Amino acid sequence: MHTRHKRKAAISALAVSLVLAGNAGAAAGPSGSPTLVTPHANRIEPYRFFGESTATIPLLLHIPRPRGIRVRAQLMQVTSHLEAPIGAPLDVPLPAMASSPEVEIELAVPLPAVKRETGFELRFQSRRDRDGPRYAAGRVPLRVYPSDLLGPIRTWAKSHPLRVKDDQGSLLAFLRRQRIPIVGRDSQGFRDGRGVTLHAGAHASRRRALVPPRRGEATVFFAERETEPPRLLIERTGGGTAVTVEMRLLDRLATDPLAQKIFLEVFEVINDENQSMGVNDR
Repeated sequence: MHTRHKRKAAISALAVSLVLAGNAGAAAGPSGSPTLVTPHANRIEPYRFFGESTATIPLLLHIPRPRGIRVRAQLMQVTSHLEAPIGAPLDVPLPAMASSPEVEIELAVPLPAVKRETGFELRFQSRRDRDGPRYAAGRVPLRVYPSDLLGPIRTWAKSHPLRVKDDQGSLLAFLRRQRIPIVGRDSQGFRDGRGVTLHAGAHASRRRALVPPRRGEATVFFAERETEPPRLLIERTGGGTAVTVEMRLLDRLATDPLAQKIFLEVFEVINDENQSMGVNDR
């Protein structure tokens, strides 16, 4: 498979994950455990966080008989060859009184810095009374990402013109917070028909038909609408590249590492397309 096609397939998988990121299962504790900890709302995707931060993780506690129960959590780094504890065990806060055997809580978990996307698990143990036996009480998967995930775009934009047309200003404000350089409309790169323009806001889709890219230039239109499945449409027009992103993405950029990962891969698609057309934008 061509690299460009592999990239498109990877983005499709990421986009579906972004939409599904509302659900991640947890393994149940063994028979006899006095409690069970699961992700909130029966997630089927891991919780995702930036590293070098304290994550607030919503959890659901199943405690049929809460009297005397103690629950602890241990963060574990998990790979195919390694399972290593990270930091000290954490006491899980339990409500003093509960009217239901299922209780929603939030657990603050310090996360380490990582250099790449890394798998972790929160592993829970419970015991009844101080001297009672310990039982496995569930596992909750986490994915942790570098805190500066968009660093490659910042580096790229220092030598390539990046322009933003944003009706509402939220994308523009986000890129400025990320310290990603943005040029004006009259920059040399755009006078030469080069560069990348990001269109966001209410009129982005309408501009799709009105603003064809010139040779060597790429335009990205963020439609910000739900589609099933999420789509990334790529079209070559007059020697340029037009990319339409049909998914909810921009409103998640500030807090969701998966949204930032998709945003980064949009730029990688543009680079792949330029190379396939023999465009030298250096």
